[in-house]
Amino acid sequence: MPTLPSEPFPWPFDGDVWRMAMGLRAQEMEGWLAPDAGWPEQLAERARLIRDRKWDVMALMPEARAASVEVMGLLFAHLTVRFPDWFCRVGQGVESRVDGARLDPADFEHPLHLLAHLLPDDLCLMTPSPGGWRLTGGVVCFPSHWMLPHKLGKPLPGIHRPVARYDAMLATPVDRFFDTLSPGRVVWRANWTLSDDPTLFQPGTKAHAPPDADIHEGNAGERLWLRVERQTLTKLPESGAVLFTIRTHQRPLSALTGAQRHQFASVLRSVPDDVAAYKGLRRTGPLAMGYCETV
Repeated sequence: MPTLPSEPFPWPFDGDVWRMAMGLRAQEMEGWLAPDAGWPEQLAERARLIRDRKWDVMALMPEARAASVEVMGLLFAHLTVRFPDWFCRVGQGVESRVDGARLDPADFEHPLHLLAHLLPDDLCLMTPSPGGWRLTGGVVCFPSHWMLPHKLGKPLPGIHRPVARYDAMLATPVDRFFDTLSPGRVVWRANWTLSDDPTLFQPGTKAHAPPDADIHEGNAGERLWLRVERQTLTKLPESGAVLFTIRTHQRPLSALTGAQRHQFASVLRSVPDDVAAYKGLRRTGPLAMGYCETV
């Protein structure tokens, strides 16, 4: 059995100043959803969350069931064809040599329930409706300060209502992108947050609470984490739904290179006040800047 490659850490910044943009990039299928050394630990945490907090992390509306079946077939084919050393078909299901799991659809409530145990990426299904694209299914075990049940059934503007400047700067281009995305094409983007808690399941509002009093510039490198989401979008050819995947990676600031710390500090300095408030940067941003500029 080959060794899993190291977990990547997608760098979310392409400049030294903050900017609000979709930031979409083309994604080759070979690297769309690929196993790495971070999978086993995250899969184990997903299994725990589904066992203990099932109704907080998983949901499927009836109108998305056909799309969920299509997603399962797409991901079975992708993983077994692209990574045959790690995945193979077994009957109607699939065997993963990443963690030794045999996953049969008959053993799960619906396809998203199964897929939550197959790969560490969170999955969201967006389906078209007269009111726009709506979130009609998902498994979201590693949210960054939101919860799937609170967003389920909402259209894109409702989902993103708390996001600073979304309505003014992104609502129209995002809707247009969903409408015009070609079936089978995959794109990706990165999103980021700064956290003083490495817990993957973060559904609440801690980002807006005061910072821990014992965090200071001297230990901020170990106590503050850059959390990056690698998000991909693809339109399903049969159902016309859009599959949105989210893989969460995080590193303590001390693990960044000197150049990365310098760039991150520059970006933090340029974040507007309303965006800083939304992202919770008022509590941790100054500590991160102080650390990144002095180390």
